[in-house]
Amino acid sequence: MLILVKSLLDRSVDYLIIQDTPKIAEYTINPICTHLGCTVKSDLDNNHFICDCHESQYDSPAQGVHAPAKRYLPLITGVVKQNQIRLVDRDPAVDPR
Repeated sequence: MLILVKSLLDRSVDYLIIQDTPKIAEYTINPICTHLGCTVKSDLDNNHFICDCHESQYDSPAQGVHAPAKRYLPLITGVVKQNQIRLVDRDPAVDPR
């Protein structure tokens, strides 16, 4: 399940949290297209992400890139601390790809 949240540091950037029931995964997907930096949208029905700017597509969880983007969506660390989800700008300990 994907949940859209906003960073407290940069309110203009949305992060997609991947949730493994019943707990939140230790990584989040940064929805910034690796092609030209547009924000990608999630297409939950087809289990992938789409960039409306130039039609780059990413399979969930942020792998399987379809042109023009050439790299996966970046992952960052997500932790739960004191009943809050915190996004830490570093690579997760385990990359699910």
